[in-house]
Amino acid sequence: MSAKRILSAAIITAVFAVSSSQAQDNSPAFDEKQTHAIEGIVKSYLLKNPEFLREVINELNKRQEALAAEKRKEVLSSIYKEDTPFASGKGKLTVVEFFDYNCGYCRHAFSEVLKLADAEKDTRIVFVEFPILSDESRKASEVAVAAAKQDKYFEFHRALMSKPGPATEEKALKVASEIGLDMDRLKKDRENPETAALIDKNLALGTAMGVEGTPAFFVGDQTIPGAPDDLKKIIATALQQVRTKGCSVC
Repeated sequence: MSAKRILSAAIITAVFAVSSSQAQDNSPAFDEKQTHAIEGIVKSYLLKNPEFLREVINELNKRQEALAAEKRKEVLSSIYKEDTPFASGKGKLTVVEFFDYNCGYCRHAFSEVLKLADAEKDTRIVFVEFPILSDESRKASEVAVAAAKQDKYFEFHRALMSKPGPATEEKALKVASEIGLDMDRLKKDRENPETAALIDKNLALGTAMGVEGTPAFFVGDQTIPGAPDDLKKIIATALQQVRTKGCSVC
């Protein structure tokens, strides 16, 4: 081990020792003079070797990403196997999309998603209501969840995503009426606490999986963020990999 690595290990040991002594009420490992001396050594070392902090941060990021990846596997396994009304198609393969009705990139991606659904007959698309952009987005999602109670989720979803301009509560209710939903029942289902609970659950799942923006697609073990122009091709390639190689969470 290099002298630098030995010193790094000593620094870390000293930091933990000082932290441990400060966390205890009795018999501190170091007196005040020794503690100040150790703190001075640590500060001096970090100022002379700031790259050490970069190594620590990189290692922390790797561990956090590993934890997020494990959480993604757990959540995706459940979503892939779940029979949900928030979907289009009945195929054995699943594409999951986290989206927001007021996300311009989601609207851009939607036409590609429709083409994909038409081309990949063994695939279903699961839409995860993930209203992170505004209160109006959440209100639109509430109407969407209520529409699912009448078995018209995808019809509503497609109609609202196809409307130009912001997705507001007024627009969502207008779309619901246009596709023939029972508006009295819709109101009751929308106000049901289960609707808010489902949206909150989706928000928590997305956060746990590391979804930081919309759209975010998941196919097999792969994550596809954003809406690139060749989105359909990227997802189709990922689906083919699942067909030929399988996946760890499907």
